[in-house]
Amino acid sequence: MSFHLASAARATVGARSGQEDAFRLWPAEGTVQPKAADEGLLAVLADGMGGHAGGAVAGQTACAMFTEVFAATATPYEERLDTALRASNDALAKGVEQNAALRGMGCTLVAGWIDRTGLRWTSVGDSLLLLYRFPDVIRLNADHSLGSYLDEQARQNRISVSEAKAAHNRNALRSALTGSKIDLIDVHAEPLELRPGDWVLLASDGIASLAGDELADVIYRYRQATPEEMAEGLVDAVARKGVPDQDNTTVVAVRIDSDQTAADLVTTRIIRPELGGAMPRGNGRGARSARQPSLFSTALDVSPAVWLGAAAGLLLVAIVLAMRMLPLSAPPPPAATHTGPQGPAPSFPKGRPPEASTPSPQAPGRPAPDSQFPPGKPSGEADRSGPRSIAPKEPPPLPATPVPVPVPARPPMEAPDQMPKAKKEAEPTTR
Repeated sequence: MSFHLASAARATVGARSGQEDAFRLWPAEGTVQPKAADEGLLAVLADGMGGHAGGAVAGQTACAMFTEVFAATATPYEERLDTALRASNDALAKGVEQNAALRGMGCTLVAGWIDRTGLRWTSVGDSLLLLYRFPDVIRLNADHSLGSYLDEQARQNRISVSEAKAAHNRNALRSALTGSKIDLIDVHAEPLELRPGDWVLLASDGIASLAGDELADVIYRYRQATPEEMAEGLVDAVARKGVPDQDNTTVVAVRIDSDQTAADLVTTRIIRPELGGAMPRGNGRGARSARQPSLFSTALDVSPAVWLGAAAGLLLVAIVLAMRMLPLSAPPPPAATHTGPQGPAPSFPKGRPPEASTPSPQAPGRPAPDSQFPPGKPSGEADRSGPRSIAPKEPPPLPATPVPVPVPARPPMEAPDQMPKAKKEAEPTTR
């Protein structure tokens, strides 16, 4: 399958006096379609530290060196990622040697390489690498902050949860690029398979101002948008949160598309930090729960094709109900009549022989006898309360001597032999 990688990045200073975050996209920001095995997209993000001047220099230096070395190396990807990371660290050490005022500078770094086989990455520090695959938001890389370590200690019952949350130095880093030995490195050289509709997001720890469910809501809302809109939506959500002393926030958004249109899906958004490290930290609120989208927002997310299919289904149900309301069979044609001395002879529906106690309701001048059909159902109309197909029954034998049945306030019934003579009809045939 041919992949199209669309990318964009947005950043905000927040409440800080300067911007210490940096990022690089190689070959460039925009759309890339990897065709050869060595073609793809490299995204790098760094969060500087060590003061305004030192942090800005550290982030820019690390991103530039990582990109340059990775692009110029033709070794396997595991070696390329490791070589580029260590070259970035060495570049910081060299910068301090050339300018003593930069002593103490450093940065976190996360880098991801995407090609036809999938996603590979390396990271040092607490910057985030997220994968959005409907319906989950998963952190892929390890969190090298002290807060993540304390939370793991609490999960192992070595310390209490309250002790882990109350630690004043939760934001301290256990590993970073400083020009000296790197204590912790997260490298994933085996490609993680990507699918159409996936999002790969790199973000500095300023994004942690959004709780887990808030972050998931924003990503879910922009899941079908452009990378520019996704990055801007996340940065704007951080700005609207209005956290005091808001850190710099940078987001790099990469959308994975294919030549085939991915189907629209509506379900819940879930945060699963246990699959790839802890979710964003910063405000102390967990990211364990997922909120169900409202019925109105879910209805808005449904594609027009789904609405058309639902309307067609309702129309089909209406047609079926209307057909069931129609008579089961057409009324039988009127039988031939014979004019006798007392008027026309009675006519009967086909297949029903005349009975002694049921004179023709059309006979003029004769009162209608009590109906043999249930109340509310006129004679000759099909009874819909039973099965559609009814087996024919043999007519009851006529009595040898007709016995008139007295009916109050009505004239006595005429015996069958007093009825006008009619031509004997052929025996009805049962279909």
